Amino acid sequence: MTTEGGAGAPGLAAKGFIGTGRAAALFCAVIMVTHGFGNGLVPALLPRIGESFGSGYGALGLAVSSGLLAYGLGAAVGVRVVDVFPLRGIILAALSVCVVGFLVAVWSTSPLVLAGSVVLISLLAPISWSASVRLIARVVKPSSLGRVTVVASSGAGVGGGINGAYALFLDGPDEWRLAFVIAAVASVATAVAILVLLPGNPSSMPRLARTAVRRRDWRDTWAVRTGRMVILLSIAAGLGGFTFVSYMSATAVDEFGVSPAGVAALWWVASSVGLTAAVVMGAWSDRVTPVLVIGVISLVYATGLLVLVATWSYAGLMVAALGFGFINYPIWGLLGHLAGQGLEPRLAVRAFSGGLTAAAWCAVSGIALAGWWIDRTGSFRIPVIVLAVLSSLVTGWLVTEYARRRVGAVSEHPPAIGVDGPERATGTGTENA
Repeated sequence: MTTEGGAGAPGLAAKGFIGTGRAAALFCAVIMVTHGFGNGLVPALLPRIGESFGSGYGALGLAVSSGLLAYGLGAAVGVRVVDVFPLRGIILAALSVCVVGFLVAVWSTSPLVLAGSVVLISLLAPISWSASVRLIARVVKPSSLGRVTVVASSGAGVGGGINGAYALFLDGPDEWRLAFVIAAVASVATAVAILVLLPGNPSSMPRLARTAVRRRDWRDTWAVRTGRMVILLSIAAGLGGFTFVSYMSATAVDEFGVSPAGVAALWWVASSVGLTAAVVMGAWSDRVTPVLVIGVISLVYATGLLVLVATWSYAGLMVAALGFGFINYPIWGLLGHLAGQGLEPRLAVRAFSGGLTAAAWCAVSGIALAGWWIDRTGSFRIPVIVLAVLSSLVTGWLVTEYARRRVGAVSEHPPAIGVDGPERATGTGTENA
């Protein structure tokens, strides 16, 4: 997720600008389908699916984990795909694959078949996100890039809110399958909207060197402080967020004995908070360094997890769900914005693609281990403690990083009277460290 497209074709972008609201709505819908439904339906309906299949959370967790493995693979190859094929075509292809994957889930009879459906959808999801961010950079004015990118990423939160409604109303035997039918219909509707409302775009940037330059790009990305930050923060977000949300519904039902309405409320809170945070934090990131914004949302999530650990109650889980929505839905857009601000285009696309890959594959281990622990002990509490510690450490790191950048900005670019503060000068991130 980078803003590479905007840097490479200013003349093209100037001819293809569309309204900020239209762009945000279109790309929000794409992410709602590919991520909100594609990555979120199974975790939201996990207790119902487990009842149908008669499977424990260890087996069902493997279905979720297999999707993350595929997601990481898609992110890894996405760099080349978006360099070659038409960006709008990539998004339409991903939506078409979603239709097939959702229909496979409708007819699945075991965790293995369901995992195949999740893998199919997850493989194209990160590629469609990379294509979406490049298109955003081409069709949206530069002054609105932050808010549109972050609102687009919050589409996963919109999908999460709808998933909450499914958890509430689809409580009969096998009724969860209807959610996947609706998701398939939503995929078709979103594809039609893209065709009608988004102007045609040529292929992505001219093919970059397909030689050792690519390998050198990865090394150069890691050598820059901002590149390392994007990758490491992606890992923390994936491990901390995906593991928590995978068992949020299951914990509410099995440990706190809440009703379907209580489960739905968790998803609604996370979704509404996430969407609101995306709008506010996206606009804020257009004015200050994304490091500050990411630090704030990380603090909120860490606090929510600590409240859950301390109370271990449904009320605490609700607070943690609020914190999850606050960080998870804006974070990916913010990381893409950070990469676009702090790295040259060829490195920015690799930083976030590498971060997505590492996030997905590291989250696999978190989900699998947490599922094993729940089957062994019957409680999700110890994994939540680990996630709370991780989130607290990340928040502390971001505080020190923001302070370091402010000191560096003041020493190198003292603000003149009447000029915005040093955070306006931050975000270049191209310094080696």
